Amino acid sequence: MKTSSARAALGFSDRSGWDFGDYPYALEPLALPDPQHPVTLAAGALPAAAEEAVTRFFDEARSGFGTTERVDADSLEQLFWFRWMVGHHVSFVIWRLLADALADVTGGTGDQDAAAVRLTEYVRAYCGMLLYTGSSSRTVYQRTIRPSMYRQHSKFSGTWAPDYPAVRSLFRGRRPPPVVPARAPALLREVALTNQIHLGVASKLVEQGRSLLQHAVLEGDIGSHRTWGAVFDCYFLTLRAPVTELEVTAQLLRRYKAIAIDLATNGLYPDVGEPPDPVPEELCDPAVARCEQDLVAALVRTAALATGRAPVPGAAGRAQ
Repeated sequence: MKTSSARAALGFSDRSGWDFGDYPYALEPLALPDPQHPVTLAAGALPAAAEEAVTRFFDEARSGFGTTERVDADSLEQLFWFRWMVGHHVSFVIWRLLADALADVTGGTGDQDAAAVRLTEYVRAYCGMLLYTGSSSRTVYQRTIRPSMYRQHSKFSGTWAPDYPAVRSLFRGRRPPPVVPARAPALLREVALTNQIHLGVASKLVEQGRSLLQHAVLEGDIGSHRTWGAVFDCYFLTLRAPVTELEVTAQLLRRYKAIAIDLATNGLYPDVGEPPDPVPEELCDPAVARCEQDLVAALVRTAALATGRAPVPGAAGRAQ
């Protein structure tokens, strides 16, 4: 297969700037394997046909991903819908990356120090995705996003996510992973930060500060059946197919680039002249502010881990 044909088939683009979907803030479906089948995004797994496009991604990470059409008050709903969907897509892939690293740690295989670093970086990137998907205004969330889930199912729940069970114990802190002792504090800090951000976003967006996931936990795990996983996938435009490691990597990098361009254009909290929502106490923590500033750089670091590339110092295009 020619390089250009392989790049097109895998979703890579020859163009710099916005190239995700048909227009800025449009969506693309995500194709993932069945959650019962792991996809290892192994270092050095990219074939030569994709090297040029992946190299371009990291070149843009160093120089800056550029900008696109800035949103205004009338287009906030489209922007926050894009963030809700694409941020969840990235989270699903990060969960798979985490499951991969957890398997190395619990199995005692490979470089245990490197596996602990991977775990910490992936959890850090997930913290960023919680902030990104939760950056919606409360008005847009209550008017558009939450009703869209209710229309799918009256008890639509994050517990139905097919890729989440593999990492549930990590985030709930039931059994800390047996990482090398020197790496454990950093990992546990990031895990604690995910829970803090989740509570903060829930307080910001949801009546009485309780997310749909928290409701589901209190009511019991009603999402264990595969039917509910299919409902969840349909809502989030996620297809289950026998995709390869390279295809998953390509989809991840495409979303990273779109997110970086969005943030370079609009900032994490777009200033469109509307009064901002009150910021919950959990999101006023300096650790959250550091995560906001580190958001794009954290994504680029996980892209380097997933593709076997060297870290990108000073990755451009941070959240503003």
